[in-house]
Amino acid sequence: MWINIEVGAGADGVSVSASGSRGEHPPAHTLSPELGMPALQSLASKVGRAVRSGGALDLAAVKEAQALYGELLKDDLRDVLARLREASKGSPVLVRLFLRDRALLGIPWEALCRPGTTEGFLGTDPKILLSRGVTSPEPWEPRDVLGAVRVLAIAPGRDERSLVVLREALAPSIEAGEVEWLDPIAGPHIGAQALFDRLRRGKTPHVLHWLGHGGVDLSGNPVLRLADDEYDEEVWITAEALGNELSARFSEDLRLVILEACEGAKAGALGSAAEILARAGADAVVAHLWPVKADVARLCSSEIYRSLTGSQRGLGDIGESVTAARRTLLVQSAEAFSPVLFLRGPGSAIFDFSDRRVSRQRERRSSRGLSPALHSLLEKPFTMVLGDLEEDRAALKAELLSYMKESGDTAPETLSLSALTQRCALKFGQEKLHVLFQQALMTSREVPVPPLARAFSRLVAPGVHVTLLWRPHLERAIAEAHPQRDVRAIQPSLLSASGAPLVVKRAAGAAAWKMEPDLPKRFDLDRELVILRLYGGYAAGSPVFSHPVLTEDDHIHGLLGAIGFDPPVWMEELLSRPRVQPGLFVGLSALDFRHRMLLRWLYDQRQPPSDSVAILTPDVDASEPKIWERGCGLPGGGRIASVIEHPELVSELAALARDEGP
Repeated sequence: MWINIEVGAGADGVSVSASGSRGEHPPAHTLSPELGMPALQSLASKVGRAVRSGGALDLAAVKEAQALYGELLKDDLRDVLARLREASKGSPVLVRLFLRDRALLGIPWEALCRPGTTEGFLGTDPKILLSRGVTSPEPWEPRDVLGAVRVLAIAPGRDERSLVVLREALAPSIEAGEVEWLDPIAGPHIGAQALFDRLRRGKTPHVLHWLGHGGVDLSGNPVLRLADDEYDEEVWITAEALGNELSARFSEDLRLVILEACEGAKAGALGSAAEILARAGADAVVAHLWPVKADVARLCSSEIYRSLTGSQRGLGDIGESVTAARRTLLVQSAEAFSPVLFLRGPGSAIFDFSDRRVSRQRERRSSRGLSPALHSLLEKPFTMVLGDLEEDRAALKAELLSYMKESGDTAPETLSLSALTQRCALKFGQEKLHVLFQQALMTSREVPVPPLARAFSRLVAPGVHVTLLWRPHLERAIAEAHPQRDVRAIQPSLLSASGAPLVVKRAAGAAAWKMEPDLPKRFDLDRELVILRLYGGYAAGSPVFSHPVLTEDDHIHGLLGAIGFDPPVWMEELLSRPRVQPGLFVGLSALDFRHRMLLRWLYDQRQPPSDSVAILTPDVDASEPKIWERGCGLPGGGRIASVIEHPELVSELAALARDEGP
């Protein structure tokens, strides 16, 4: 059963007319002047404040909502709706509002409250499915879905945290086989051309979920924001342009669009973005009247998808799903009234699951909490560059400060380690500095392999990886994680272009490391793991010590100065692969000149490969993620996704390694 209610606004006030599914046509009526447009706008203002504050509707707002409910659904219209509810035999009645004036689109009709109740809202009533109607010449019918509902997320720009939130919300449905998570279209390079290219090449979705910003431009066109251009200028696409592309590409399969974008339901000259996308062919569109917090959006999405795609259902009813989601949100706040539903057809059942067969997917447990950027990188070969994770740096700094104080030098404790070692070398000599270095590492307690280095070591593929640690943590962890592969650690002499490197190898199946007299004639990078130890220190399986890169001069004249940006001839083969596959930067800082210089050398002043990711420490400077993602000071101005390490990351990576097996 359904009823269409048409609401218009004119010089004579707000008019209401209706027609029912059994041919009912109750007489039209006009809202009383005291409950006309000013009262509707007053309610919108009160509900909007409650949504933005995350609080509940106050008593004054509820009283206004009760009065407007009684005025909208009164007399013959109220009686027709009551008879339809009786005839539906327990099933909810679909109520579609056709709002014929732009000013009416911003009214939270979902917040109208049945008189005599304080929570009998139109948008949460289990016996009514409230939506906003959209007229379209496109045909409508429920379409069979024989397996999982395919969901495509689009998140243009640099902030992919919203993707993590959405994927976590869908995780139970993905594991149950009810939802298939398609590769998202996301990142800092998603402009109009890249978006359309990915849409045309990708798998056809049943649901398109847009995560980003929306609005209305100066010409009155609803728009959605894409990634900024190379000059950091904002780039927007009209909802009409996106709708045309979706209509051409997905007309056979697209059933639902979810606009998790602020003002996705705000009216422009030709309607809201949600209306335009529905007219273009989507059976239903869920959009927001106001922005909501990330946790609220996550809960809303979780409730909608669970109700809509559940394997026990014969039909996927978006009306029931949105209504149920609102009831869940209403327990917390008035943010329940932000999501609104637009329907193109006379029914809200958009999926027919009658012949559906789902199989529980073997979802990798660890992927739930991983950033989409990191998750994507780990699915392909990558080069790990491991930076300052070891505790030896603190031990060395304490040793230097103590010695220098005893020697009459009051070096400020705030100096960076490279500046402190430079001061020590200049005042007391390079040899004394190296003695203090060895003493600090020998007298400090045995330092275990950093947990993050061990976790990522289980996931590396054959090829070349880089460590800046003074102890052989990375090669030991990799050898332990990959016992059936050859592992070779190469420690170049950075102070001389012609210096022979130190090479140690752990052969496949062996336990001991052995020093090799020379480099191999060729490297088999498809089978073996090669670790470049660029900052010197102690080699694996040997007490052999080579001069470490410590001071500012070491970094300037050692790695880069003596040999310029050209690596030694023997290293060219090894660096060819890291320069074309994504990099995983762990323990590096864009604020540290040592690390910026290293990246410039490693990538020959060019931009790092796309899909590279930087893992930042929890205590990172608040500005650093934006520095990485804007490419400030990085080679080639390359924009690199950043992920801040969280307490569960190590366990998530360990679970991922177990799922993938040896």
